[in-house]
Amino acid sequence: MERTWLVQSGALVEVDRGAASTRSDGDGAPGRVMLVEPEAALERCSGTVACEIVRALPHAAVSFIEREDDMATGIVVIPSAHHRQREARRFAFIMRADDLVLVDSGGTCAKLLEQVATDHMRIERAHGMLVAMFRLIVKDHPAKLARIREDFEIVEELVLDGRKRVNRALMMEDTRRMLGLDGFYQGLLDIIDSLVEDDTGLIAAGDRARLQYLARQIERLSTRLEALQDYCLQVQSFYQESIDVKQNNVMQWLTVVATIAMPLTFITGWYGMNFPHMALFDVPWGYPAVVALCVAIVVLEIVFFCRRGWLRFGGRSGRRGDHRDRNR
Repeated sequence: MERTWLVQSGALVEVDRGAASTRSDGDGAPGRVMLVEPEAALERCSGTVACEIVRALPHAAVSFIEREDDMATGIVVIPSAHHRQREARRFAFIMRADDLVLVDSGGTCAKLLEQVATDHMRIERAHGMLVAMFRLIVKDHPAKLARIREDFEIVEELVLDGRKRVNRALMMEDTRRMLGLDGFYQGLLDIIDSLVEDDTGLIAAGDRARLQYLARQIERLSTRLEALQDYCLQVQSFYQESIDVKQNNVMQWLTVVATIAMPLTFITGWYGMNFPHMALFDVPWGYPAVVALCVAIVVLEIVFFCRRGWLRFGGRSGRRGDHRDRNR
């Protein structure tokens, strides 16, 4: 279903199709914003590049923009942590003179347009609507990055406390979210840079200034995301290290037990042989002597292992304190 908005007095006003088609195209006309389905966009495409981009909309993986004569066409891919890449939200845009055509079948653009109207965001020209949409898309991204950091801080605390259960699904979800945001920021910066460098008059001076400010904001988000990715890699490495330590502790216990049992197995196997005239077989104190020997061997081995530190695995508080001491 086609919907049309007019930019009037710095505000976005929705009109019906008949009223939009009779608008004045005189000097100073602010332009219009149209929202159409991909099929309808293909019917009215006037350029080869624009048609190819609209056809690629369902399968686009990254955001990009292409120029053709006096128009610009691009695709914006908004990643989601809860869905696969092919299920990400996408919409295309076609910028021509004073008109902005948004191509979307998922309702993403309609929600953004309604939010612009509800928030009374000032729009001077139709192309300024695209700038406003970009601002709305990244508006809550600082909070998203903060939540990701909090998730990994919780994982770090659990690992430091020696907890065995860590929400690995949440770790993978956050990692996937960061991967999507990284590609999204790079693609959006490419679109903004292309529009800022426009010398055909397609972008007004006021919108160019807003795009430059938005580019700096996205660069700050990208820098923060890069630092967050490094921190998450450290937490994941620390978590894997804790798993390795636990496995080593288990193997250490098994080695100690096997070492203690080895001489006892040797003694019992030795005296299990059916040979006559073996030592201690014919004396009444033979059996107690062998038992005492086995006990002495076990005690000596335990003392040896304790002095070597093989039986000291540390507690939760000790590991946490050691880690904090190292960080100091």
